[in-house]
Amino acid sequence: MTFKTINHYFFTVIFLFSFSICYAQIKVSNTPQWVLNQSYDKNPDIDLNEISYGLLTLLDDEQIHIPKKERYIRVVRKITDNVGVQDGSSISINYDPTYQQLFLHNITVLRNGKIINKLNINDFQNIRQESNAESYIYNGSLNAIANLTDIRNGDIVDISYTVKGFNPIHGNHFSGGTTLNNFQPVGKINYYLISNKKLVYKTLNSDIEPKIAHKNGYTTYNWTTTLTKPPTFEENTPSWYLPYQNVFVSDFETWDAVVDWALNIYQDNVKPSKSLQAKIEQIKNSSEYEGQRISATLKFVQDEIRYLGLESGIGAYKPFSPNKVLERRFGDCKDKSWLMVTMLRSMGIKAYPVLINTIYGESLHQFLPSPKVFDHVVVKVVDSTNTNLFYDPTTNNQFGSYESVSFPNYGKALVIKNGVTSLEHITPKSEDLVEVFDTFDLPTVGGPGTLNIMTVYREAEADIIRARYKSSSISSVRKDFKNYYDNLYDGVEILKDPIFDDDSLANKILVEESYKINNIWTPMIGKDKNITVEFTPYSILDVFASPNEKERKTPFALYYPTHKKHQITVKLPSRWRITKDNISIKSKSFDFSMKSKMNAAQDILYINYDYQNKSNYVKPEDFEDYYTKIKEVEKIIAYYIYIPKSEAKNNRFDTPILNDDLASSVTTIFYWIIGIITAIVIGLVVFVIRSNKNRD
Repeated sequence: MTFKTINHYFFTVIFLFSFSICYAQIKVSNTPQWVLNQSYDKNPDIDLNEISYGLLTLLDDEQIHIPKKERYIRVVRKITDNVGVQDGSSISINYDPTYQQLFLHNITVLRNGKIINKLNINDFQNIRQESNAESYIYNGSLNAIANLTDIRNGDIVDISYTVKGFNPIHGNHFSGGTTLNNFQPVGKINYYLISNKKLVYKTLNSDIEPKIAHKNGYTTYNWTTTLTKPPTFEENTPSWYLPYQNVFVSDFETWDAVVDWALNIYQDNVKPSKSLQAKIEQIKNSSEYEGQRISATLKFVQDEIRYLGLESGIGAYKPFSPNKVLERRFGDCKDKSWLMVTMLRSMGIKAYPVLINTIYGESLHQFLPSPKVFDHVVVKVVDSTNTNLFYDPTTNNQFGSYESVSFPNYGKALVIKNGVTSLEHITPKSEDLVEVFDTFDLPTVGGPGTLNIMTVYREAEADIIRARYKSSSISSVRKDFKNYYDNLYDGVEILKDPIFDDDSLANKILVEESYKINNIWTPMIGKDKNITVEFTPYSILDVFASPNEKERKTPFALYYPTHKKHQITVKLPSRWRITKDNISIKSKSFDFSMKSKMNAAQDILYINYDYQNKSNYVKPEDFEDYYTKIKEVEKIIAYYIYIPKSEAKNNRFDTPILNDDLASSVTTIFYWIIGIITAIVIGLVVFVIRSNKNRD
């Protein structure tokens, strides 16, 4: 037998053994006796025109026996349209085989008053989908999937099962929750808990109170609602906003109880290995300055320990030993953070792991205390000047001094430190300034022009652009940049490849680009006899959030932190007379300014823009102010010059344009005319106007 045959045989045996173990996790059993059977209406008073995907949920039932560590699920769905047959025929149940078992109870179809049994364990397969594999996170969970045969429009599909086993990392603690409505109407939602200890509960966006009872020494909590209505959805709502009717349940009464739980996981009692101690000594001896030691440790963990998460079972919460992480040279967020904390503490620097939620950080205070509300771990450092510093060891290619390293806007967080009793709000210390310098050279009226761009990125924006060019070839970067300007102008040609100048010490990146724009002069909308050139600060428009509605019930998301300065310099083909502008618009949510002036001696036009957000969202009560002010900005953000097409072609400028006709036409289509200036110089008549593009 060859080595190749032996190897193939070995992995075949391992695969079959693993498959048999996974398959053994699925069993068929009767519904547990502790489950309360729920009735439902087969034809609830719900408008089927409000149902998406042809599937109406008649019953969404979740019941949990906390002492038994069992979770019962029953879902009854009615197929209301043939498009619902596809999803209505599919079953997918997720569970972790390292500590859970799946028990199937019932799969039936109700058709024309007849019940058809569809439960067949042989129809199920265990699939490791690893939905986060693209992020290098592997949780080891399985999806038990089945595709039911002979499912038709009008069928009612009734599925129930129990997953036994809670993650052992939580011990005897329990926390959870559900929503009491969905994105579309639901016939009935039931949430039932059996507990042997007191539970703290909280509802959000709902006044539904639980029915609390006592039975066989246990306390039961039951929330039930029927004919639920979906929440209000509005455009550009922040990801952290919670629109649904939520129920939160926990036996952690305070955040310090969660801290105590976490301190048992992040135990500072591991002696560094020889390899780890050697690395610590190397960094410590490389500089006598605390800040440089912090920077060196951060750079080592970020750039030399690759990101990879093996998070099955307790691995979802408990970090591997720092010695193990160094040995393997990989780890997930908690592994890398705990390694960094261990190294800094060994140098006498105060450092702590920090639990955060990358999505709901801004609304974390609305949740009940629980370790389950967090999905990420970072590091807090307190230097010798008592300055609080936050770092994300999973980010790489970050530069700057230890005090200026950028940190994402994660919102609120829980620092794992003795004595911490509440969440801490992390305020971004940087404004992420981006400066853009556009230089247009227009040698002739109606002919091609050139555009040279110099962009300066700082702090987090520098980190983003650095990661972009480090992970891409120059040809792909060139293509991406050109595609950007192709969306703005016609006939764009690259004059030279982008140039990147990375000042790592200041964490500043300068990018230079150069293009020829063959069709920079375009027919004027509403005035096809004129040609025009538009100058717009597109760096600001990239982060510009313009609402379509004036009234608002939910928060409105803003790109934050952001500070954009955009300077446009236009070298004109001849002398132009242009009125100087100095406009400032301030609101509770942002500041904007626009200034323009003409250097008549050199025939150069200067336009300067400045835009900065003050928060990451607009409160509903401040939205009217935001809407009004943002519409004012839209009226002045674009700057135009134009000229009659015939005069440009014949090099003759003696055909006047009526001011009233021009203002009426341009305003109707896109622009709000601020001023009209007419100049006659030696038989040359050129009309210059700054107009504004309404982008509703």
